[in-house]
Amino acid sequence: MQQGGSIMKKISKTTCEQGLKSMIFIAISCFVLFLLSVFEVLEVQRATWYLILLLAVLTAVQWAAAVLVLNFRSDEIGENTDMRKKDWLFTFIPAAAGLALLIVLYASLRGVPFFTIEGKNVLLSLLVLLGGTGLCYLFDYAYITATKKHVVQTTTVKIVKKEKAENPKKQASKEDKREAGKLDPETAVFPDLVSIDKRFLLEPYAPAPSAEVKLHELCSGFNAYLESKGMFYTMETLRAFVGGLACSRFMILEGLSGTGKTSLPKYFAEYCGANVCFTSVQASWKDRSDVFGYYNDFVGKFKETPFLRALYEANYQTDEIHLMVLDEMNLSRIEYYFADFLSVLELDESQWKIELMPVSTGGALPKKLVDGCSVAIPQNVWFVGTANKDDSTFTVTDKVYDRAIVIDFSQRKEANVLKRRVPQIHLGADKLQALFAEAFADPAYNLKRAEYEKFSVLTDFVLDAFDINFGNRILNQIVRFVPVYVACGGTSAKALDLMFSRKVLRKLEGKFDDGIKANLVKLEKLVLDEYGKTEFSSTLETIARLKRKLI
Repeated sequence: MQQGGSIMKKISKTTCEQGLKSMIFIAISCFVLFLLSVFEVLEVQRATWYLILLLAVLTAVQWAAAVLVLNFRSDEIGENTDMRKKDWLFTFIPAAAGLALLIVLYASLRGVPFFTIEGKNVLLSLLVLLGGTGLCYLFDYAYITATKKHVVQTTTVKIVKKEKAENPKKQASKEDKREAGKLDPETAVFPDLVSIDKRFLLEPYAPAPSAEVKLHELCSGFNAYLESKGMFYTMETLRAFVGGLACSRFMILEGLSGTGKTSLPKYFAEYCGANVCFTSVQASWKDRSDVFGYYNDFVGKFKETPFLRALYEANYQTDEIHLMVLDEMNLSRIEYYFADFLSVLELDESQWKIELMPVSTGGALPKKLVDGCSVAIPQNVWFVGTANKDDSTFTVTDKVYDRAIVIDFSQRKEANVLKRRVPQIHLGADKLQALFAEAFADPAYNLKRAEYEKFSVLTDFVLDAFDINFGNRILNQIVRFVPVYVACGGTSAKALDLMFSRKVLRKLEGKFDDGIKANLVKLEKLVLDEYGKTEFSSTLETIARLKRKLI
């Protein structure tokens, strides 16, 4: 169920509201003109009323044309449009054509009673209409200003081309400037991190306002942005990516080389105004020093990596989404160099910190390091790894799979060239978390008891037939993944399908015990009976692939 398609875009809704308000004010003015005519204050001729009616119809046609054009030329969310000045001129073609037709008719058919008007009578009537409409707008403005319940708007929709949001500048205090002057990166153990401290003391971080957007609008807008860049993903993949951010801090994008794994977080950060740090994993990586850097005893300094600098900077930019991308992360064994992350992210958020070195040997310590020389992992950080499926890489173990959300890139969407420009938005980390919280709290998005019991039929069978069970970690991931996936425009059945195929059936990889194929056939029949071919397509594809390996 695609939710975004049934909701009017913001810009179209605003245009409709303003146009409807104008029509109501004109109707009120017409009623006043009618009263003036009834009480013989101003005698309005019948032909004048006909002309007013035709002008009202012409106004309604122009209003409808503006709504259609703005709906077509705005982005998926409806906050911005790429209309230029000459484009606006074309929107007035219906009104110009209608007005020209009226002039021709009234000029050529003066003898017909319908088109016989008196100039003075028409002018006075139109002045009354304009005056009445203007007074209505003045009263409306006064009401809005007095109550302060709404933002004052004019009768026209102002369109501003929105580029990537810039953070409002915040002035450093005198105390911060003095403290920054005392910092000397040259003598510090962590020179790059101290330089970051100095920069943020002199230029304090001020978060930019986030776009007012819903999850389904975020996914549809991101999809349009990708297509405008020549990148094509299924909506299923995009919803799974956003849902994965909601239920785990660690995500693995898995598939063959060239399927767009690295591009997805890159363009997501670009579209949302987030920060992204790409780190290419090397086959020689063995421990956390390959990720963070190491202390050089000879020079007495810590050799920081771009990964550490980006993670440290995220502690300052608290409302910016930070994606830490580990490209080709299974070139080395993930549980070797990423072990500290896997362990720490299981703890309470207040304990998300990793020690860089035991004790500082002197010099100014970076302000944002905790407990001596440990770097904190803030709540605005997500780790995204890409993993290739070929002979040159290591197999991702169950320990890693259980802690991560896995997205399979075996499917690609057909190309759909989008010619128009799709603007970027700015989405802060707090806003994203608030959207997730809304989805968790909405009963319409959460699993119903009947859906859970239906899903339990599959999990019980897998436990009995394959001795595969999953603990609270995976169950919690499912409970958080489903409502966000549904809020993104998907269905709960498809969300369960993705989690079942990627978190449960994946445990059968590499197993060749007797009876597995027969039980896979039974599981396939059970899935078809409970869900059908469409809703659990990923599960059926996984079962078919496992069966082929057992031939």
